[in-house]
Amino acid sequence: MNVYAIFDSIASARIVDRVVGDPSVMLASGDVRSSAIMMACGALSSERTPTVLVLDSDSLEERIMLVQQAEIGGILDDCHGRIPYRLVLAVPQVEAILFSDREGFEKGLGRKVVDEDWFEARFRPRAVLRRLLAGIDYEQAVRTLVDALDDTALRRMAHHPIIREIREFITEVQEPASKRARVRRAG
Repeated sequence: MNVYAIFDSIASARIVDRVVGDPSVMLASGDVRSSAIMMACGALSSERTPTVLVLDSDSLEERIMLVQQAEIGGILDDCHGRIPYRLVLAVPQVEAILFSDREGFEKGLGRKVVDEDWFEARFRPRAVLRRLLAGIDYEQAVRTLVDALDDTALRRMAHHPIIREIREFITEVQEPASKRARVRRAG
């Protein structure tokens, strides 16, 4: 069974696609958050395809993320029609996945990253990545960087919470219903 993974940027889609590496995942990207949300609604209501919507939280504050989950979840609830979906808020941004493995990231980048940038990436990964890739088309540079990641780095990055949540959803919707059902035993 195919699953849509919808993002609010092409760069985010490319990062997740490379790390997840599952051919059953169909990628789609809107240019902005609202486009991505509407694309997810379309995938759920028109195409009736399980969908994971991955958006940047752009925050580290729990309260802000809870509000985002409630608002976006409310929109998705109105259009899902019993088709499974999952909203994944990337904390703080999808680029955080790349910074979860320093050795693999630096190898893919082709140079060392100073400790100050590495620390700042915990809070502002996209800004740091843009600075490290300065002077180059960002989306193309991300594609080149992600393609340069070796299998070891991809395996380590796959442990990032964003990737784990996406994979968990894929596994849930692809499991036969008989395996998902709980067996009740007579007492």
